[in-house]
Amino acid sequence: MTANPEINPVSTIYRLPLKSDVTQILPHRDKDAVLTLYAHYFLASELMLKNYKKLIAKRNQRSRLSQNDEVQLSIYFCTWLGFLAVTAEGFKKLGIRRLVKDARPPDFVELIPKADELGKLLKKHDDALRKFRNNVFHLRESVEEIERFFYEQPNRLEWAEVLQAAFNKFFSAYRVLCQVHYVIENRKEEMFK
Repeated sequence: MTANPEINPVSTIYRLPLKSDVTQILPHRDKDAVLTLYAHYFLASELMLKNYKKLIAKRNQRSRLSQNDEVQLSIYFCTWLGFLAVTAEGFKKLGIRRLVKDARPPDFVELIPKADELGKLLKKHDDALRKFRNNVFHLRESVEEIERFFYEQPNRLEWAEVLQAAFNKFFSAYRVLCQVHYVIENRKEEMFK
């Protein structure tokens, strides 16, 4: 009996994916839903938070802002939380914990603790954040949901900043793991610049 050259006995015994299986598990960079969530929504929230914090620092330094800066401050603040809410929604819809465990190369399981941390953080106020986002990005008749976001739980702003930082850590680690696999698999066209 001759051995089938297409069957890797080590991979079969230990259920390790073949190198070609790993390539199939990690989608092309442009088709990776996690990287899309990162690039389209999380980075927008990062930019809005950065601009919001710049104007807060300017207000603290000068004790006031111009009317235009006050308007921009409000826009940056609301869109930061809005894009953070979209990022949170995408995280949940993608089932990130399950996705990194079952639909990514084996090394990606190291992201599970970060995904679990995000899941715990989201449970605290994700519905309130979703309602806030809806009232920012959809025409509204009143500002009750926006006010409720802040007044029902006074620590929600700190929570949102912690959530932002946790997403940042998760996406950073995810991107590093992708980069490593692109190098190993000689997928040079997908490497981040």
